[in-house]
Amino acid sequence: MLSRSLLSLFSLSLLGLPACAATPDAKQALAAQNRGANPVATPPRNARASLSQQERFNLWKSEFIARSVRMGYDRSMVERLILPAKIEERALERDKTQPEFSKPVWSYVDNAANASRLNGGRTKLAENGEVFDAIEARYKVPRHILTSIWGLETAYGKIMGTYNPVDALATFAFEGRRTSFGEAQLYALLDLLKSGAVRQDQLIGSWAGAMGMTQFIPATFRDYAVDFDGDGNKDLWENEADALGSAAHYLSRHGWRWGEPVMTEVAVDAEFDYSLLEGSKKTVNQWTALGVRPVGGQRWSAEAGFLDAKLIAPGGHRGPKLLTFKNFDVIKKYNNSTSYAMGITVLGEALRGKSVITTDWPRNDKPLSFDDKKSMQRKLNQLGFNVGGVDGIIGPGTRKGIRAWQKSRGLPADGYIEQDLFKRLMAQ
Repeated sequence: MLSRSLLSLFSLSLLGLPACAATPDAKQALAAQNRGANPVATPPRNARASLSQQERFNLWKSEFIARSVRMGYDRSMVERLILPAKIEERALERDKTQPEFSKPVWSYVDNAANASRLNGGRTKLAENGEVFDAIEARYKVPRHILTSIWGLETAYGKIMGTYNPVDALATFAFEGRRTSFGEAQLYALLDLLKSGAVRQDQLIGSWAGAMGMTQFIPATFRDYAVDFDGDGNKDLWENEADALGSAAHYLSRHGWRWGEPVMTEVAVDAEFDYSLLEGSKKTVNQWTALGVRPVGGQRWSAEAGFLDAKLIAPGGHRGPKLLTFKNFDVIKKYNNSTSYAMGITVLGEALRGKSVITTDWPRNDKPLSFDDKKSMQRKLNQLGFNVGGVDGIIGPGTRKGIRAWQKSRGLPADGYIEQDLFKRLMAQ
């Protein structure tokens, strides 16, 4: 049996660590660790900083392998997964890059239900009728929603990514803003391999490590993927039953309510208080008392009156107003984006031959760039309408500040801002 120090030297040589590190401190630390009880060389922080990126990545590999072995994972399995990993520069760049121009919500929603995706979805629904029957019977999640997720995530399996998820996730775990995420996902991959649920040769995914037709990150894959057809392999890449069954299982476990709506378009009275947007949930009956009603002169059913809902107006007071229900929140568990949940719903209903949104968007509005959003946040803070940090992300806090400023200026307090209103704000 190899001694521990020889095992350490062998492991480090496999990782490509140089015999001589960049500084005497690093070299001494490596040598001392190789002579001692620990199988991982850990140079001091100041010495580590002087190593090249590849040297630091090799050192991270060695440390990750050692941590994994201490946690009970088989060394040979961990080394097979981690030793070949390469720094994925594209993943780092895509993760760091902030968009200079954000698409307006209507562009996303329009594209979600474009002709190609709609035609493809109809074909997939027809081809997989028996599979959908079985999935609906087991999980009580409707086929049109599952098909919509399939279409938006990977164009029905055509665009699943060409990245090695181990490269991308190891890169995240090594450095950057998502080290905890990357490491947690690598452990999830080890769990999947250890259980035999997947094979290492199956692993391929997006730049961020999501995999399969329904784009599960490894932890979601581990916790929610199912072997729907019972063949002993959870194949989300080529097995449509497994992929769709897994998505249904995920939505079911997060509280999907069979037979209840996702969202519905509404109209409001002219004097409606837009400060109620995105606030606490109210029953449909309570919203009705506040002047909210279905579009087109329709009536709520008696059962619908007791459902809880939130009111949103992503395009401001001139755009569509929507009541969103529990199932809308469940879709956001899949992807925490209002635009995404709207896109899934619009495509899903279109696959049923129904239209969710009839009011047109304010399509002539020019949205704010990322830098504009940060400038807006700084200005609102300066004016006393506290939005918190300046990060260019328009979340609930920023929209609350926008509404307060709008209300102070006698404007509809809908929390929506475009270039004309932005210029008015910045001029103050």
